[in-house]
Amino acid sequence: MEFKQLEAFIAVVEYNSFSEAARHLYLTQPTISAHIRSLETELNSRLIIRTTKKITVTARGYQLYDCAIQMLNMRDHLVEEFTGTHKKIIDIGVSTIPSSYLLPELLCAFGEEADDVFFHSWQSDSMGAIQRVLDGSVDLSLCGQKTDDESCCFIPFCQDSLVIATPVNERFLTHKSCKPVFRDFLNEPFILRENGSGTRKEIDMFLENQEISASQLNVVARMNDLESIKKSIVNGLGISILSARSVTDLQKTRQILVFPLDEYTRKRNFYIVYNKNRILKPHVKQFIKFVQDFYKT
Repeated sequence: MEFKQLEAFIAVVEYNSFSEAARHLYLTQPTISAHIRSLETELNSRLIIRTTKKITVTARGYQLYDCAIQMLNMRDHLVEEFTGTHKKIIDIGVSTIPSSYLLPELLCAFGEEADDVFFHSWQSDSMGAIQRVLDGSVDLSLCGQKTDDESCCFIPFCQDSLVIATPVNERFLTHKSCKPVFRDFLNEPFILRENGSGTRKEIDMFLENQEISASQLNVVARMNDLESIKKSIVNGLGISILSARSVTDLQKTRQILVFPLDEYTRKRNFYIVYNKNRILKPHVKQFIKFVQDFYKT
């Protein structure tokens, strides 16, 4: 159950209209309908009876309405209590690398421009972040891959590259002076990202470009947590292909060694994703423009 779903339900009850609820919430009518259906499915209850002439709120619907009002009031009270003022809210989905290495600096800088905006963020892999845009639970997402879904708009805002990350030991320190290529690492134990992440998709494209099958890698572990992969590298479990942005911190403190993939010149894009069928609120448009401009230099 999401706050967005409850907001949609409350609006339908109060305006006695799906179209009016959509207009006031800056959403499309199909999105409002989808939110109501999701609530009814999750609660296993009919909440609103809709005909061509009118809508009728059921007894269970009025029961949820009273609870939903209290829940949203509690949310608003908490936001006001902890921030000192009532703020505009942006619900944002983020995949792993944008969540840890891009969003913190974006929010810090954006806060200096618009200090009346508050963010709710949800982290997942790239496909999960895109799905949140599609189901209407977020205003936008930042992620590391795009799909062919025609209802989504993908705006590239930042670039990254792949690197090989290894432990700091005598063998790899020797490699540093030899300018190795990727095939020199094929016999090493590999730790790979999970399917669904933008990094994993980029790795698959790199291997295909090098005419190397995944079965040729000595995979010792597959992990869905980037920080676990990094710690495993530091502790000597194996090596990995990772985003250059994700290993900058450990590279600076000399806890890992980083080898560029010079034979793979393709740059990876990170994208702002929003639903073309969603009417974006002014402060959401402001944030999208800010993110586009932030990395132009």
